[in-house]
Amino acid sequence: MKSKYVTMIAGVLLSAGLAGTANAIQQPNFYQCSGHGADLTLSIGSKAEVGILPAATLLNLELGWKKYSFKEADITRESTMIGELWEVTLEHIPDLRIDHATLVIPQIALGDAPQAFSNQLVLTRVATPFSGEPAKGVVNASRYVDLNCTASLVYY
Repeated sequence: MKSKYVTMIAGVLLSAGLAGTANAIQQPNFYQCSGHGADLTLSIGSKAEVGILPAATLLNLELGWKKYSFKEADITRESTMIGELWEVTLEHIPDLRIDHATLVIPQIALGDAPQAFSNQLVLTRVATPFSGEPAKGVVNASRYVDLNCTASLVYY
């Protein structure tokens, strides 16, 4: 009889420990960032139609008075050594320029609360002239916006 209680107590302690470990390694699916003249939200989808996570990935960006909204097909995502690189095209004027917004999200393991981190939004203008002289000096210059971000796990 005594071994039955010991086994039951061990099972309860083991399941509590595993639940704590599961919370410690959860990956965030929602990022909210803000900085001087910029606000960004990124909601990472699960590609499932039914569930507790959003089905599609969405990125919303406000730069000054301009508002942009992007769905999964319009977002480029690439794994790098320093984190996930997320990129969207803000504007494309053929034979003139393409404006990009890029953000690198570091790998984050959530505990019991949202995690705050600092980041930068990179705004790049790629010149695509139809004709003319080759550019001199810095080509495709970028502007950097400091952001304060929060990573969390949101259930929908």
